[in-house]
Amino acid sequence: MIRSLRPISGLTAVLLLVAAGSTDAAPVAKNGRIVFQRLDPRLGKTRLYTVQADGRGLRPLTTPRGNDDGDSEADWSPDGRKIVFRRFVNRGLPNERLDLYVVGADGRVLRDLTSATCARPCLSNEEPAWSPDGKRIAFARTIGPVPANGGPPPIVGIFVMNADGTHVRQVTQRKPNSGTEDHAPSWSPDGKRIAFMRANNTAKPQEASAVWVMNADGTHAGVLRSMSHRWPGAGAPAWSPDGTWILYSTSCWFGDCGQPRTGAQLFTIRPDGSGSRRLTHLSGNVEPGRWSPDGRKIVFTRNVRVGPAGDVYTINANGSGLRRLTRAPDLDAGNPDWGRRG
Repeated sequence: MIRSLRPISGLTAVLLLVAAGSTDAAPVAKNGRIVFQRLDPRLGKTRLYTVQADGRGLRPLTTPRGNDDGDSEADWSPDGRKIVFRRFVNRGLPNERLDLYVVGADGRVLRDLTSATCARPCLSNEEPAWSPDGKRIAFARTIGPVPANGGPPPIVGIFVMNADGTHVRQVTQRKPNSGTEDHAPSWSPDGKRIAFMRANNTAKPQEASAVWVMNADGTHAGVLRSMSHRWPGAGAPAWSPDGTWILYSTSCWFGDCGQPRTGAQLFTIRPDGSGSRRLTHLSGNVEPGRWSPDGRKIVFTRNVRVGPAGDVYTINANGSGLRRLTRAPDLDAGNPDWGRRG
């Protein structure tokens, strides 16, 4: 559904390869720049920026023009050369829509991925995530029409397409009007599974949400972690580079959701549902985060006051070592992702 600008990352870490009686350690992935969305007060538009992991070298990446706005929800390609993101196209006009675009890491060669395959009643495309091999992109697509009573559209589900926008396949919500909607896909490092968040609209218990895991083709889907009813719309996941943890937040992933004004935190859980642990104990709301390519750190946004986002922060993977990278909370930074390139 078209919603407020927020939101969670194909990565690689140190893996142990065992073959023919010998072992070889894969090289450690390099942590590069961090991409995130933030308001540009001069343009009056939300655009993408990148920054170094120490907070230096802030620079804009995209520039929406005309009636386009709201560049957000960026995700680095596994090789660090491209970024896929959401753009609010023709905002305020009868044909407004959310589409996915890809751009080079230098801000050049912008290309629309979804408008050609999203004819009405397709309403929006959001929350893109590259597969670990860089050949596919998972995303959330909304299929209308919007009911006259203002209820949810028939389908808000997870789709997968080739990285060039072709061969779109629907993998969840194949039956319309299920009473639920799916968001925030995140691939396992081997590309065989996808974690995502499912939220109840009219299904019972209403407004509840949960982290789910399924095979990449949509089969064998099951609940990994149910969210507390006091955090509706929570549970946007991010799979760790080594595959051992799934990161999630109790912050609402989409819309207002009626969530508490403060208190959202980051948690991790193993892919089999065991070992849930809380990582952060911070004031304000901690938004959904992403892992660094080497798996040793996590990047997220947080507003110490009441608000949907604020500034970009990093922590170590065990929750220690809080570091603030930006200092402009009124510009509402959100949805950071950590790339491989400098």
